[in-house]
Amino acid sequence: MDSKRPFEIAECRQAAKGLKSSWQDMAGSEALIRALVAERNGDTPLALFWTEVHRALCQENNAF
Repeated sequence: MDSKRPFEIAECRQAAKGLKSSWQDMAGSEALIRALVAERNGDTPLALFWTEVHRALCQENNAF
């Protein structure tokens, strides 16, 4: 993910699928950790991307 350009929702869904296949039930936690690390590194667009990935995972799991 190139944080210098706006992200597409389809990219978030694709990233969510990738996390889900690697991390199974911990995919949401991994997305939030990546968002935290990105924010701590001063990369707000990338942090927003990972929070959107978390949202996609939640919608997939009907968490909300």
